[in-house]
Amino acid sequence: MSLLSFANDLEVDHPIMLLAMSGWVDAASVGTDAIELIAEGGEVVAAFEPDELFDYRSSRPVLHFSSGELTEISWPRLEIVHRTIDGVDLLIATGNEPDFRWQELTREFVALTDRYGVSRFITLGAVPAPVPHTRPIRVVCTTSNPELLLDDDEVLPNDLVVPGAAVSVLRQGIADAGVPSIGYWVQTPHYLQSPFHPGVLSLLERVGNQIGVPFPIGDLAERAAAQLEEINRDLSERSDAKQYVEHLEQMQDQQDEPMPIMSFDDLPSPDEIGAEVGKYLRSASDED
Repeated sequence: MSLLSFANDLEVDHPIMLLAMSGWVDAASVGTDAIELIAEGGEVVAAFEPDELFDYRSSRPVLHFSSGELTEISWPRLEIVHRTIDGVDLLIATGNEPDFRWQELTREFVALTDRYGVSRFITLGAVPAPVPHTRPIRVVCTTSNPELLLDDDEVLPNDLVVPGAAVSVLRQGIADAGVPSIGYWVQTPHYLQSPFHPGVLSLLERVGNQIGVPFPIGDLAERAAAQLEEINRDLSERSDAKQYVEHLEQMQDQQDEPMPIMSFDDLPSPDEIGAEVGKYLRSASDED
């Protein structure tokens, strides 16, 4: 059985395909927020059958109630949207990370890239890192095709072992099929939740440079600036949190090179992050 529920016979001129999914490489929803903004106003041209891809106990549908009545069920989804920006055809794949059939899904995506004549494949995402929001946002990339790298692209350094993400599995499968592919990843402060507008802004800028078109971002820059101001106001009222951010600033400023991406072995769980923050704050309080 095909995983596709439908796919239109769209005529496009060597489109570029973009992909972002929810999951552990979508810290603070930066990747999915960015790609939803890119897809805004586009036409859905292909969709995948959710029953074949999702475990509804881990990717639960969202129920909408009004006056005690169930009015809508929003199911996990994975779909492809077509949009043209500045004359460039984009196929924008977005949705939830599937629970099942990743290898079969990869074959379906490879077939779609062939069907639509995709010329380039780009993934968007974000990873949590011990970085402060007060420093320039770092975006790193992964690619098996150095020809795609721009002058200011920073390749993920050193060896790294991490748990699999569907976006990376799909990108590698498509790259193996001969489509030039690259992935961009924002480092997000691990103490912030979604949305994180500055990260979205940085990701859109980097991907826009790769494609060669500026994305329409509306008031995103203003929202990003306002969010940073709000975070700083909150910090001014919480000396413990402010001290922790200053500690991260000192750590980053003392590095001769940018802060490294955390490996899976080094990546703390939310409970471990909380325990470590508490430990640091207790030690700072004792020093006072």
